[in-house]
Amino acid sequence: MSALPRALWLTLISVFSGLPVLWMVLTSLQPMEDLLGTNASLIPASASLDAYREVVSRFPFWQWFVNSVVVAAAVVAGNLVFDTLAAYGLSRIRFRGRQVVLTLILATLMIPTQVILVPLYLVMRDLGWIDTYWALIIPFLASPTGIFLLRQHFITLPVQLDEAAAIDGAGRIRILVSVLLPSSWPALGTVAVLKFMWTWGEFAWPSLVTNDELLRTLPVGLARFQNQFDPRWDLLMAGSVMAAIPVVLCFVLLQRLFVRGLTGGAVKE
Repeated sequence: MSALPRALWLTLISVFSGLPVLWMVLTSLQPMEDLLGTNASLIPASASLDAYREVVSRFPFWQWFVNSVVVAAAVVAGNLVFDTLAAYGLSRIRFRGRQVVLTLILATLMIPTQVILVPLYLVMRDLGWIDTYWALIIPFLASPTGIFLLRQHFITLPVQLDEAAAIDGAGRIRILVSVLLPSSWPALGTVAVLKFMWTWGEFAWPSLVTNDELLRTLPVGLARFQNQFDPRWDLLMAGSVMAAIPVVLCFVLLQRLFVRGLTGGAVKE
């Protein structure tokens, strides 16, 4: 495939992928009567920020935003710590049953999230964590995907690095922090991006464990803008635009690490 057709295909794919985002932004700038009237058009006749003003004045949008930031930051931090420790143990420490443990961790990837919602809810209820940050954060502090990605990265690093550090008197934690992690930023960035995007957009679990409106996250809060009889598409699109900005910024800032992390672990043990 020559360079010109490849560039053309990439341009077409980018335009096609960006159309929904463009439609969302343009819809958020139109009054409700223009969206549903006979003269409805993709291009707004008169752009207006009224929908954005109504979102932040009529609803506790910024509280939902803060809740999402707190939950996403805590989940990402937890995954970077616990996934790294588990991946280090599974890649560098030889113990009986190591392969069995790895297989069991990967097997959890085949369990649909919907299957564990009810038993997980019952656990949160018995612990008294319903309507608390604990229920939104604790169940997701580690993930099999992050453990697998980091393990695949660690096994590509020479074992001689560990041995040289051990000769100098470094323990396992010191080896992990001072020797392996400085070479693992792409893998860590990949885990951070994946967990941030998943946590930021999660709807089912936060809607199940939060009844207090002030504790809801953005996806659950945005659902209030749409109902069966009077959907406010202008408010929903305005809220969605503001909710999408952190995800876009996260990916733009970490896209190099993300791409390098996904390709860096593609080495068989």
